[in-house]
Amino acid sequence: MPTHDIIDNRKEILVDHINRILSSTEAARFAVGYFFLSGLTSIAEREHTISLTQGQRYVLREMRVLFGSADEDMKAQINILEKAFRGPMTTAITRELNRIRRNGITSENLLSSLAAIYHQHNMRDWLDRRSLQLEDQPIPRIICSEGLS
Repeated sequence: MPTHDIIDNRKEILVDHINRILSSTEAARFAVGYFFLSGLTSIAEREHTISLTQGQRYVLREMRVLFGSADEDMKAQINILEKAFRGPMTTAITRELNRIRRNGITSENLLSSLAAIYHQHNMRDWLDRRSLQLEDQPIPRIICSEGLS
């Protein structure tokens, strides 16, 4: 690894370097100069799928499909549920999500089932605690600029 933090994609690919850094942290902030935002796609895909269970991937994918045809109220509900079901899950919730996946539950029935799980397991409290924990975590900063070369 080089002794500086400048990556120019000649010897090392930026996305690989960032993925190595992100594997040991909870969050990151990016200050970008001359950088195509499309380059963040592969980082976002890795970050949002790395430790999800099959049940989580299923419900998140189905909610994405449903989001496209939803009204504003349903989109707000989907956004809340998506945040809640993207994080770490207990064994009981994982079992419930696997049951939903096995039974092929989709659309409004999926939202009803997820809302019931959300309330039954007090997942709103989890989100509040998770956001407080993230505020206490140090965040690596990656600065990219053409002027640094």
